[in-house]
Amino acid sequence: MKALLFTLGLASLHALSAHAGVDPACAPVIKSSLARAAAPAWEAVTVVSPGNFKMEAIQFGGQSYMRMNGERWKKAPMDLAKGEQQVVAQINSGQIKLSKCKDGGDSTIDGIPTRIIHYTVEMAGAPAAASTLHIGKADGLPYAQTGDKVKTHIRYRGVTAPKL
Repeated sequence: MKALLFTLGLASLHALSAHAGVDPACAPVIKSSLARAAAPAWEAVTVVSPGNFKMEAIQFGGQSYMRMNGERWKKAPMDLAKGEQQVVAQINSGQIKLSKCKDGGDSTIDGIPTRIIHYTVEMAGAPAAASTLHIGKADGLPYAQTGDKVKTHIRYRGVTAPKL
């Protein structure tokens, strides 16, 4: 479960608090994670290299779905929105640490103006990982995230529940 949360959290990391010394410069990352958790529907496609392992996740109508490497869709073993909230809780408690947050300028993802935030994620049992997040300027939602060997693309429009 912890590995799944970490994978989903890195793919999507994206209640602000001063607990555990959360860097105020990291606030957009946390806010975007909470915005995604509150979104009525989203689809995330994550590709991990080498090997091009592909994980797809959909949150729609209060249900969570996932599939790996193009296999059949199935209900996710956990509510992905709640998983996102758990990652934020772990950040606020200090279990997961965000650091080195800095503005990376403007970008566009699928025609949506975004702001780039570069940051580092640290958690027990895993090496520190640098990440880049593209956050929608108008809605605060995360649209893309890249790390050393991980690329995630997230969309919110035209998302429907998959056929199981």
